[in-house]
Amino acid sequence: MTTISRFARSAKIGSLTAFAFAGVLSLASIASADTYAPPATDAQAAKLAKLGKEAKSNYAMKDSKFKVARAEIFINAPMAQVKTSVMDYANYSSFIPKFQKSKVIKGKTGEPQEVFLQIPILHGAATIWAVENFLPPAADGKTGEKIVGSMVKGNVDDLRATWRYRAVDDKHTVLSLDIYIAPKIAAPESVVTAEVEDACGDGVRAVKERAEAAAKKVASAKP
Repeated sequence: MTTISRFARSAKIGSLTAFAFAGVLSLASIASADTYAPPATDAQAAKLAKLGKEAKSNYAMKDSKFKVARAEIFINAPMAQVKTSVMDYANYSSFIPKFQKSKVIKGKTGEPQEVFLQIPILHGAATIWAVENFLPPAADGKTGEKIVGSMVKGNVDDLRATWRYRAVDDKHTVLSLDIYIAPKIAAPESVVTAEVEDACGDGVRAVKERAEAAAKKVASAKP
């Protein structure tokens, strides 16, 4: 075997070994994320991490027959990456299935932003739209923030949305989304609530997937 052939064979083996080692590290990273357990003192995080998916619920809105829908989820990513996805209003329609259209029509990051949103309801039988004013993030508890959205105009009587996210530690976050919709059209409260719960679920799942992908990309880029 020539010196060049031996060198090429050695380089190939070295590359395969490096690739295999990278794969082992990747699998170890995934396993670590999957087996991570929040401290028992953080009941919400522990419950959501064990559930492994979003938890949906609803609660009454004063003086309204329609309820506020909520979804909560545990995310294997730092709060900063969760926040970045939550505030990417212009691209909601590209990564949150329930949003047909999304566009920032006024304001910049760090300021109140008016966002045009379009969402199908009643299994696609109707479409609602609203211009929602999202305030800048505000402190919420010791380790969290909230972003509150209120309707400026739209084809519904009211649409409100509140994102909340908080750090469990420097690599894990709990996220929730509350949405209240009061449609103008006649519709059973139970049907509207169920669909808005699904929209909340879509929202937190989409942010989770995006934030975790971003966290993995950052981790893989480190030497």
